Amino acid sequence: MSAHAPLIEHRHYPDRVLSDRHDFQQLLLGRGGMVELDVGGRGLRVGPGVLAPVPSGETHHYLAPGANDILVLDLPVAWCQALGVEGIFENERARGYRAPASLVEAAPAPGAGVEALARWLSRLQHALDEGRGRPLPAPRLRLLELLPRLRGELAHPWRVKEMAALCHLSEAVFARQFRELLGVPPAVWLRRERLALARQLLVTRTRSGSAMALSEVALVCGFHDAAHFSRVFREAHDVSPGAWRRQAATATHNRSESYKT
Repeated sequence: MSAHAPLIEHRHYPDRVLSDRHDFQQLLLGRGGMVELDVGGRGLRVGPGVLAPVPSGETHHYLAPGANDILVLDLPVAWCQALGVEGIFENERARGYRAPASLVEAAPAPGAGVEALARWLSRLQHALDEGRGRPLPAPRLRLLELLPRLRGELAHPWRVKEMAALCHLSEAVFARQFRELLGVPPAVWLRRERLALARQLLVTRTRSGSAMALSEVALVCGFHDAAHFSRVFREAHDVSPGAWRRQAATATHNRSESYKT
């Protein structure tokens, strides 16, 4: 986990006592089997559907007597505070809470976007407070709802002023909240998303079976032109888009040949 970004993993704990202590919030949700957990001298069995918060800085010990599957959320403290879900780790009811089946089924999977994770945590906090807790604050909710639109309109020349206006926030507040929730400034996030789409398009064939021109990829992904696209791509990958495409094609061909042998 980076200093700013949450991490979602399925983990399988061993059949021996281990101890740990970390500077981030951790949330365990049992999916299968059982893990014996001791947090701050208090024991807890984490079985299917059982929640176990491990607050930042707490020494904890764990032991799994058999096969187990635990969904683990590693959450930066500042990120939880920015989102307004730090109450989960202060709520005594959260310890050993048996989550409703609907909440367990909706739990974010590894690789889920930060917006899905944030919504689930807000929903969990609301459930722990028996419906009395505050929902996700409107400005943060609007910011998270903006992300799918940004991903869907990467060709648009987004500016912080425009994004902030869509969230009804000042530019300074928007930029600060964006970084708190996503770990990077808006411009860095947009560049990552544009490069991810570019990598996908570089190996995608058109209906006629031809590859997209680099100039077309550049415009679809929101770069000024092919030269700008090539410069940003090379800075990120140490290779030009054309060379990356050729390497990807070679790797695909080699995998295909290996299946034939």
